Amino acid sequence: MAATASFSQVYVDGILIDTLNTPYCQLIGSNASLFSKAHITIDYGQRYLNSGLNRQQISGPNRQPVVFNSTIDALNFMVRQGWELISTQVIGKESGSESTFIYMLKRRKRPVESE
Repeated sequence: MAATASFSQVYVDGILIDTLNTPYCQLIGSNASLFSKAHITIDYGQRYLNSGLNRQQISGPNRQPVVFNSTIDALNFMVRQGWELISTQVIGKESGSESTFIYMLKRRKRPVESE
């Protein structure tokens, strides 16, 4: 069964990025720690305003904010929404600190079959 209505509907801070001229985006994240969930940011070329403690709000087709358990959880979300992984990069920090994962994604032309 092919996904149709929910294909490629990712909102970043209320903006439906799939309707913009954005064939590529970066998913940038660090994994959860003992006391917090994963920190995920999507860069689609928007102007970035550092608002201090506020995190970027990422929502799916139902427009409800999504909380990710890990960077892979966020990557799987993006793939389900019609994005394809094309490259990865890991930036390690000093021992004992978390690493930053950067996934380059490309919007697919058609939805993939649901499992």
